[in-house]
Amino acid sequence: MAGNATTERRRSVQHTGLFRTQEIDDESVESVDFKMVTFSLGGKLYGVDIMMVSEIAKFDEFTYVPNTPPFVAGVYNLRGEIISVIDLRVMFRLPVPSHGADEPADGLILRLETGLIGVIVDSIDRVVGVSSQTIQPPHPIFADVNIRYISGVVEFEQQLYIILDTERILGPELALGSAPGTPKASGSGAQPLPASDRVAQTVAGDAKPPASVLIDNVSSTLHSLTGFVVSPVNLQWVEQRVANWQNDHDGEVDVTTPESADRFLRGFATPDSSRLWTDEYRAAVAELLPEPRGTINVWNPGCGAGYETYSVAALLRSVYPDSGIKVWAGDKDLLRISTAPNMIWSSEPPSEFYLDYMVKTREGYAFTGEIKDLILFEFSDFLHGTTLPPFSIVVIRDVLSYLPEEHQQLVVRTIEDGCLRPCLIITGTNEDLLPIMRCKDVSRGPVRGYLLE
Repeated sequence: MAGNATTERRRSVQHTGLFRTQEIDDESVESVDFKMVTFSLGGKLYGVDIMMVSEIAKFDEFTYVPNTPPFVAGVYNLRGEIISVIDLRVMFRLPVPSHGADEPADGLILRLETGLIGVIVDSIDRVVGVSSQTIQPPHPIFADVNIRYISGVVEFEQQLYIILDTERILGPELALGSAPGTPKASGSGAQPLPASDRVAQTVAGDAKPPASVLIDNVSSTLHSLTGFVVSPVNLQWVEQRVANWQNDHDGEVDVTTPESADRFLRGFATPDSSRLWTDEYRAAVAELLPEPRGTINVWNPGCGAGYETYSVAALLRSVYPDSGIKVWAGDKDLLRISTAPNMIWSSEPPSEFYLDYMVKTREGYAFTGEIKDLILFEFSDFLHGTTLPPFSIVVIRDVLSYLPEEHQQLVVRTIEDGCLRPCLIITGTNEDLLPIMRCKDVSRGPVRGYLLE
């Protein structure tokens, strides 16, 4: 019986026109309860449930459809049925290998709840059978696509396969959407439109892809090019930025190069990020400072070159002239953190306020020993833990937006466990702490501040 199962499996693979079939023993046949068609995208191996695959295709003649999202390659005549064709490489912002103009594109015809739809990939690999018990939960480190589109990962013959959730990627909610002004079906019995009809509606209505798709595409690109992580901390700013970018670029959100990514993020950084704080910003922070309680400890992770660290130290000394103060500033950039203690300003600082805490040297202006003694600069990665005394102020501007969400939660736990409440937390101007921490918004003017009570 097991031998027949092996024969049936080999015949089914040959029937689909795939390759690299292998002999397998009786025990492995019985344990195989999940099969997938595998393919390559951007140098990685992916798979989709074989039950979702109608057939393997070579797309050589499909019709381009104007005014559709860039990932819509066109429509294809499949034996008299018109289906839409999606280029997964363009949808996920992956590199597209160059092919001859007349060379057909490799792809799959997928069977969704809403009908058939074609997808273009780099190349078809084979059919792989595994035990569903060996499939692991998705993790963003394994793929270049958003984790929400991944149903799992599995290892087979020392190769890692990322299993895509085709319904989530190409279903009615996230694929092309309805054209603006298209009446929505009412009632619980309403059925979603087939994919080909959604393409037709998009053409008729000159629609833009839904914001969720645009944001997912931008998220992947920004992370790979700049390290910026779109998350609930900055999602409100990103959504507004995508809308503004569309208005300025004829509906397109083409962020594919380091230069375009930098332009997209222009305006996100907090004012005074690479200089001493201005009078306006410093005054707004001063209004949020807590009442003095013994020694005032400040945690300043990701301090960079030290501009904000010196700004904090000088401000605290002016507000708390008789209190003990210690600013614990750390960064994992060895070059910047090593030069911070000896920073020199070749010209006068941006505000006369700082002159009371500076001395003029042959090279320029430097902070006095009194201010420097308030600061401890150290080369460290706070994700590996901290050994700080209880702190009542945290200055962590534009740091959370460059951390994965699980590391953001680690920061939250570090603050909650190590702070002296009430604790003032100052984040970046465009960073919202409320989605990830139970705290009170006490923002003032240009300063984004939160109070952990």
